[in-house]
This record gives sequence, C-alpha cells and structure tokens, in this order.
Amino acid sequence: MGGPVSDSPISPPFDIDRLQASLRTHAFGRPLRYSASTASTNADALASLQQSATQPAPHGMVILADCQTAGRGRRGRTWHSPPQGNLYLSVVVVPRPVATGTTPWLTWIPLLSALAGADCLSQQTGLPVSVKWPNDLLIHDKKVGGILCEQTTTPDRTMAIIIGIGLNINAPLSTFPEDLQQGATTLAAEAGHEFDRVAILADLLFRLEQRLDRLFLEGPAGMIDEFTQRCSTVGQTVRVTLEEKGMVQGIAESIGPDGCLRLRVTSNESPSLPSTLLEVRSAEVVHLRG
Repeated sequence: MGGPVSDSPISPPFDIDRLQASLRTHAFGRPLRYSASTASTNADALASLQQSATQPAPHGMVILADCQTAGRGRRGRTWHSPPQGNLYLSVVVVPRPVATGTTPWLTWIPLLSALAGADCLSQQTGLPVSVKWPNDLLIHDKKVGGILCEQTTTPDRTMAIIIGIGLNINAPLSTFPEDLQQGATTLAAEAGHEFDRVAILADLLFRLEQRLDRLFLEGPAGMIDEFTQRCSTVGQTVRVTLEEKGMVQGIAESIGPDGCLRLRVTSNESPSLPSTLLEVRSAEVVHLRG
C-alpha cells in the first residue's frame, strides 16, 4: 500500500468531453448520459429501457453519475457511492439476435464484466487486482469494485441486460461507513496517489465491449482459462452460504462451463448435499484465511 492520501475531496469534476474524445469503442459510451447525482444508475437505465416502445435505449448506452444516493449491490445490498472521485455507471447491453441461441453466454456476462474491470484496473494502475467469484474486484482481498447485472425485457419484447459497475477510485477511505472500512479499499488508498477517472473509464468501456462482442460471437469457452487465472477464489478454502441448504465449506477447485464455481466440499451443515463436488451458481462466498 502506498502513502497517505488527503481526506479532502480534491478530485476534479468528471470531464465528459475528454472521455468522449478518448473512446475507442464502437457502441459503448455512444451515447452517454451524465449527472452529478442520481439515486441509482441501474434504475435509470432500466427506466430508459421502458420509456418508449418505438425508441428504446440503444445498445451500449452508458449512464454515469458522480454520486448515487441509493446505489444497488448484489444480493439486495446497497453500494456506498460518495461524491468524491469514484466511478458509478451502468451499461445497456442489447445482444444481437444471433446471440440468442448461443450457449451458455448469459450467465457469463457478470463474470466477463468483472474480468474486463480487473484487466482494466491492473493495466491502468499496476496494482494486483483479482476477481472474487463471481464478480467482485479485490486488491489484497479488499473490495475495490462490484458489478450488478440485471436482465429485463423492453416494451417491444427485446431482451436487454444492464451492467452496473461501481469502482472505488479516489474517495478517501475515511468517508466510508465504519463497517466497510476494514473490507473495502480504493485505488488511491492502495497506490498513495489519485488516478485519472477518464482514462480508466475509457479503457474499461473498450475492454468490456471487446469481451462481450467476443462472448456473443464465440461463446465463453475461450475465456474460461482467462477468468480462472484472474480469479482469486479458485484454489482458496471458502465458506459458501446457500439460500436453502445452509453453510458449506470446501476448496474452490475450478470454474464450470456455465460460469459456476466448482467446490470440493470438506464440511457442510446439510445431509442432503454431496460430500464430493458441488456446483455453486448463486451464493454468498467468503474466502477463509489460512
């Protein structure tokens, strides 16, 4: 971890003109809607998709805010979104019809969104960013980013996915609630200096578009190894809380073809669960030290 970062909100306002000039994407960020503050960028994106049956929100549209007053995280949690130099955005993804029959691409969107985010942050900062399955971004086992994907259907019955991304870039850790300060971090806190949010976002959108275009055309098979290499959960002893079957502990062995986490069970609270290999698709996962 680098030296101390000032607790004063010194990050400059987000430069939309420079971002648009920096984009290397075909669709992502074109168009882009920006606001200083909103309740939730995901809620705004979902509302945009439902507003008009004749002109729904376009593929690649980005909704960006400097602050969220009701940011949403996975599993019904809130996402702390202070107005001090972080990134909060949602990307509207409308898969091409050719992708509809591709297997199994839909379950991979959250994982590959996290992979794009981890690759971007590592490249932009030089910090060791990993993915905690399925889509949390970690530095030294502390959370620096999270992703919430929500599927919806537009009035004209087109399927769309909203990819919500929150990245802790420059906000002082002292502004985080006390219960988050131990488990969260920011890029600036780790490196000891602030980062250029415009450069990070432009690179993130480029990597995200590339990953998803490839997913829709080819499916996920070629990306399983890439995700595994970036995923700090694989090889870890973990505790998994399943909604209906209690707590399970074991070794996270691998990632399955549909993006599931394959867990070699060592102990569990439910006699109905197997004592060998369990495929986890939706659960709360905790890395166990030692």
